[in-house]
Amino acid sequence: MAFLDATLLNDYQARAALNEKRFVPHGVIDLVKDSTPLVKFIPSDAKERLKTVSGMRNVDIPVIKDQQVQVVTTPGFNFIPDNLTESDKYNFTVYDVFSGFRHYPAHYENNMVGAMEDFEAKMDNVLNEMANTIEGIALSVMDTRRTQLLDYETQISQGSLGGTYTFDGVGDTLNVNKAAQQETIFSDLSELMSANQLPGPYSIVTSPAGLAVQKKEALLYGSSNDKNIAALGMIPASDMHTSHNISPNTDVFTGYWVRKGDIGIYENHPYDFRTNTTVNGKTWSVTDVEMPMVRMRLNVYTNQFATNAESLVQTGTDSNLTMTKGEEIAMWARFYVVYSYNSDLTTRPQGIVKLRGLTS
Repeated sequence: MAFLDATLLNDYQARAALNEKRFVPHGVIDLVKDSTPLVKFIPSDAKERLKTVSGMRNVDIPVIKDQQVQVVTTPGFNFIPDNLTESDKYNFTVYDVFSGFRHYPAHYENNMVGAMEDFEAKMDNVLNEMANTIEGIALSVMDTRRTQLLDYETQISQGSLGGTYTFDGVGDTLNVNKAAQQETIFSDLSELMSANQLPGPYSIVTSPAGLAVQKKEALLYGSSNDKNIAALGMIPASDMHTSHNISPNTDVFTGYWVRKGDIGIYENHPYDFRTNTTVNGKTWSVTDVEMPMVRMRLNVYTNQFATNAESLVQTGTDSNLTMTKGEEIAMWARFYVVYSYNSDLTTRPQGIVKLRGLTS
């Protein structure tokens, strides 16, 4: 593919360029990131270790498993139950999402596209695709850890409106009929999860436009009308997310209802990146702030090199590129998607519910 050949000009022109790439919300990342501060199942020292641990080692999280406690009604020396606890441990998979680009500053001397504009466009495009890959990973974890059991769903209804919630034990999905897809859906879902001993708060992420009605209602009953918000059980608009990486298929929407703190994401930064190693024009670093879209501090490797880059131009020879400087920038998201412990997903409900909004 030609490198910006369509915009090559001999004469200087005003430098302004539009990026055709379409950027959409990455609601899965937003949900998982917003849930992370509420993660309580990982000890503080383990959270810190996740940031620096090598890929050769795991960070094991100790767990005291739920137990069947024996209670008797006859006191005495001979009736003291053992009630011994059982422990377990679990750890998480580390994921790597890697990309980058090359940049040749001299190439923009004969181009109406400015060097910084093109640099920023490439950066945005790379970050967008990295975010899509990260969302795919997070969705895979959520799908694997989704609840396989829900009780009392048939008791949650909206009376004469015909709103019903039925759990599909084959697809492990909570089906929400059309009548239930109103502003009270959040209250219903919260009550359902409380009945399963999994009280909130909760966030939701759905396929695009899956929350159109609810977001409109959230704005109608905004901060100036908090009593109505409380009466409806409405969750804040900031907890309603959508993602183009979730397909609605033939339904009104598909998505996930997720308890805050039951899932999270922790970055990992290898040694040379966190110590800012520099060798002969090559540098390793960690971004000072979270990068857009991926919402993580990335490991960044940069390399400056001398090169003949004339091949970038397919028509004619640009002498600026005969002996020039090139830059390659690599961006590496290395992270753990963490989730709460569940000793048996087939018999114990989980705070991640897969949703399906039906058309009728």
